[in-house]
Amino acid sequence: MRSVASAGRLRLAGRAAAAAFDALVPAACVGCRRGVAPDGPPLCALCRSRLPRLASPRCPRCAQPLGNIAQAAGEIVPCGTCEEWPDILVAADAAFVFEGLAARTVHALKYDRWRALAPWMAARMAPGAEAMASRIGEGDPWLVPVPLTPARQRERGFNQAAELARALADRGVGSLGPFLDRRPGGGRQAGVRGALRRANVQGRFRLRAGLPDERRCAMIVDDVLTTGATAIACAETLAEAGFRSVATVSFARTLRPLDGDESPTGALRP
Repeated sequence: MRSVASAGRLRLAGRAAAAAFDALVPAACVGCRRGVAPDGPPLCALCRSRLPRLASPRCPRCAQPLGNIAQAAGEIVPCGTCEEWPDILVAADAAFVFEGLAARTVHALKYDRWRALAPWMAARMAPGAEAMASRIGEGDPWLVPVPLTPARQRERGFNQAAELARALADRGVGSLGPFLDRRPGGGRQAGVRGALRRANVQGRFRLRAGLPDERRCAMIVDDVLTTGATAIACAETLAEAGFRSVATVSFARTLRPLDGDESPTGALRP
């Protein structure tokens, strides 16, 4: 018990030291580490211009860029990679491709604990989230962050999805709705492929007590969309509570090949 308590005190001391260091060191661009104004964007103008945006046209359901497939068909149709999604999960959107500077930005929030990034990232997510809100139901959606396991929450000290959801709520996109918990177990999702990703999250989410009476529509908030396995598991859990329509919004998404290969591109390299 003494060693556990000591480890906890060391973690807290480490976080306090990191916060003090951040307060003393001048603000730096997430991408190139050049100095930026403390009250300005966390990426310099050049790095912002290099963020990899999702190409158009995109799948109307999962936002996968369609490339030559849409041009050959002559119309924008679902890409086929989201055919396995349940009916409850009606739409997805992301601001950027999960590679290069976008992946580095996610890494800085998630692993380097640059929590001040969340409002800026949410501002990039907000236009897509607002557009989806009108598709999934009347009124503002509940913004439901993907939860962490208790152990991961303690280890990281915060939930990056909750930070993004809170920032979206502050922008008026919807109301914050932390309605899900995550059971211990399952493996890490980073770098894992399709079937195993689904197995990792199957049955891992549960509803919290105190759900609101108004349960029409919800928007799952996460930092990255890969295969949709986590969003599916969350949406199905929300459906059990009576939510009728669910979308998901993220800062970035991986690009999935359209030839049936489930291997996602844009893997995060810590």
